[in-house]
Parts: sequence; structure tokens; C-alpha cells
Amino acid sequence: MKININGNIVGPEEATISVFDRGFLFGDSIYEVTLTYDGVLYKIDEHLDRLWESASRLDMPISISRKQLTYQMLKTLKALNETRAYIRVVITRGEGEIGLDPSLAVKNNLVIITKKLPENPTWWYDSGVEMIVASVLRNPKESMDPAIKSGNYLNNVLAYSQAKKQGAFDAIMLNADGMVTEGTTNNIWIVKDGKLKTPPLAAGLLSGITRKIVLELAFDNKIPAAEENFTPEELKDADECFLTSSTKELVPITKIDGISIGSGRPGELTKRLHQIYRQHVKDYINRQRGVQDEILGDKS
Repeated sequence: MKININGNIVGPEEATISVFDRGFLFGDSIYEVTLTYDGVLYKIDEHLDRLWESASRLDMPISISRKQLTYQMLKTLKALNETRAYIRVVITRGEGEIGLDPSLAVKNNLVIITKKLPENPTWWYDSGVEMIVASVLRNPKESMDPAIKSGNYLNNVLAYSQAKKQGAFDAIMLNADGMVTEGTTNNIWIVKDGKLKTPPLAAGLLSGITRKIVLELAFDNKIPAAEENFTPEELKDADECFLTSSTKELVPITKIDGISIGSGRPGELTKRLHQIYRQHVKDYINRQRGVQDEILGDKS
């Protein structure tokens, strides 16, 4: 692992931050997670767009520019020297006197965590995973908007803990109206009668980068797709079900609350979409080659 703290790259044993940091005290922070394919950072612009959007929604000024942050990310990845890497960027409001008032923070703290990322288990894609519908409801937008990718993650932690206690891969969360929103770190999709559906952002969920790409790829490949609300009953009655995330790509969900989805095996449309997505990744990586070297060579 290599960790960058405010521009200084260190090992995990040296990576420290003040106990007076608001990210630690209050979850007053924002973050993004992506990965590298063959050494190329994936969808950096989209992740930075969402990072800045989260900051805006929290009224949190960011002291570093996008260009400077990109440089620091690539510098840390270069120090890690792994072709397939996990990268997590955290920006906190900063340190200051203990108190809820955001103006007590002096300046942002930047933490970039990188580590080698093993390939995902093949059984995820060959057999599918089992999930539960959590009794823990998703935070309502009027309380703590799920569209903000913040360090305040206890809602998701509680749902994930429930899944682990039941031996499941992850949990699917409902909103107060009883509609499906998302998994704890992923977006949820169903296929019914050949039509692809994922909950709309208005249901209360994070606008996933992979979610957006899959919707675009479905449109480009003339696969019927829509953002529509659906219930947990409709979820379990689907012909196919899968989840999406940057680090997991498309993972079939073959059982929910002990009920088999469709045939109980990964569905054909799910597999086809995953193949289309992987080709999209390859095309993106090929286009981005050389761009990172230019950024590393320009420290302005």
C-alpha cells in the first residue's frame, strides 16, 4: 500500500491524521473509489465530477484543484507500481476546535489510499451472489441525501452488517415508501420480460458511474432500459438481477432472501451486458494511454 496525505506519500504504518479532523469526528468528508486497468486510472473525470458535486452539496470548499488532485492520484499510483490497483480519495473539511460549526475547520485534509487490487473471484460471475433485503431503510434525501458520497456511512454499515450475519454477499436497501434503492456499495438492476430496469435517482440513491455507463450501453445496443421504481416483490420475481459498481463491474444476483431469481443462474442479458461493458473498458483504456504520463510531467 501507498498512502498520500496532503502530498506526502508514505506506507500504511506512517499514515496518520489528527484526531481533531472533522472526517474522523463527524464523518464530515467526501470520497471516491475507482481502480486502474493495466495501470490506467478508470473514469477519473466522472469520479472527480461527482466528488466536486458532493462537496457542493455539503457546502465544503475544496482547496486543491482538479488538476492538482489528478496529479497527486497518479503520483501515488506510480509509487505503488501495480497495474491493477484500488484507489480511494478522501477529502475532509479539516481540523479545528471540536464543534459542529463547519467554520471551525482550518483547511481540507487530503488522503489518497492505493493498494494492489486482486482480480475479483470468478464465482461471482459464473454462479452469482446471494443478497438480502435489509430491514435497515436507506437514509431519506431530506435527512442525509444518498446522492452525497460522504464519509457518513453508518446507514450502509448497518445494512451490510445485517447481510453478513445472514451469510449473504450484501444487502439491498429500501426507502421509506418500500421501494428498492440500491445495495450498500452498488446499484441494483432487474430484467423482466427482456426489459432492463434500475431505480431512479429520485428513489434515494447514489448516481453510480457504472450505472450511468450501463444505461448508455443499453441504449447504444438497443436493449430496452428504464429508470423505474420497483418493489422487493418485483425484485424477487425478476427474470434476472445484477449489481453494478466500479470495482465489481456487473455481478449477477441469483438469490435474494433465500429465493432464487429466475433460473437461479446468471441470466443471458446480464452476461451479454457484462461483455459489452468489458469491451467499453478496453476501448476507454486504449484511448487513455499516454494521457497520464502527460499529467505526471506537468506539476502546475
